[in-house]
Amino acid sequence: MFDRAGVRVVAISVDEVEDSVALAGKLSINYPLLKDEGLKVAIAYGVAMQGEEIAVPAVFVVNAQKKIVYTHVGESVMDRPSVETILEEAKKAKDGSAPLTK
Repeated sequence: MFDRAGVRVVAISVDEVEDSVALAGKLSINYPLLKDEGLKVAIAYGVAMQGEEIAVPAVFVVNAQKKIVYTHVGESVMDRPSVETILEEAKKAKDGSAPLTK
């Protein structure tokens, strides 16, 4: 679905690589799951959970110029935007109609 839209999906997690590999297999994930060693990415994006070694669930759409054009920071693991919302925001990013959020 994302491939057909010309969108590249990458997940970043503080989980151990073995756990991410197991999750990818269980959920049939076919996009990269990257490890955020030391919460460096979560801290840079402002989603590191204070006092914890995890990040709050978040989705960022980044345009070709490497600018964030959509941000959704969830309150819980289940608080995520729909696939349709992400695709719509990605489409806006591609055609240049998305405003910058950072």
